Amino acid sequence: MARSARRSRGFMVVSTFTAAPAITGTAQVGQTLTGSNGTIAGGVFASRRWFRDGVVIAGATAATYVVQAADVGKRISQEVTATVTATGGNVSKLSATTAIVIA
Repeated sequence: MARSARRSRGFMVVSTFTAAPAITGTAQVGQTLTGSNGTIAGGVFASRRWFRDGVVIAGATAATYVVQAADVGKRISQEVTATVTATGGNVSKLSATTAIVIA
């Protein structure tokens, strides 16, 4: 579970994702994958990044990602970052990966 902790008025404030980010769609070239934000207790969505076999896909930060030829044979995942309301800090969580992308 992703966590962020900071002291606030002598108490430790911890935020966790209560539902992990997820990806829906078909892992096939030309198809659109849609990323959900997941849910974070005490936080709000801040940003997203898409990954190809664990490597950031340059410029891919939208809620959807169109599967590319470069993705064939690899798995796609997304990382969602949320801002913790109480502290202004950030907490991030990776989704599960897709199936191996096919042509």
